[in-house]
Amino acid sequence: MYFKNAFSGSYDIITKGGRMNTILLGIIAALFLVLVVYLIPLLLELKKTVISVRNTTENNLNPALEELQLTLKSLRSISNNVNDITEDVKGVTGSITEVSTKIFAVNRTIDALSSMASVRALSLKAGVSAAVTYLITNLLKKGDRQ
Repeated sequence: MYFKNAFSGSYDIITKGGRMNTILLGIIAALFLVLVVYLIPLLLELKKTVISVRNTTENNLNPALEELQLTLKSLRSISNNVNDITEDVKGVTGSITEVSTKIFAVNRTIDALSSMASVRALSLKAGVSAAVTYLITNLLKKGDRQ
């Protein structure tokens, strides 16, 4: 009944303990079958849950995504308007700079003219003073001679 294996020097599995291995394999197969039978409904329920979650998520997220897209369009529009207004402000600022430069030039011209007029007025005053003094002096001298 016991056959020696020529290669390993041990007894053959079939002849010794074969019945125990068969029972062990049967128990493992039965446990595997119970596990499969238990997992099939669990996997089906998990599939239903995933589908439900996906539908709920799509139903809740689609309106939010649409609103987000509208908000982004509004932000782009506002950004474009701000850019246009910024360009307009830059143009107005450039115009104000030009006007201030021209006012400064006119102010310098007026200052130059006023200082020239002051010099002329002072010169005229000095000339008139000198002329009146000379005239009075000469009149007095003529009056003394007569």
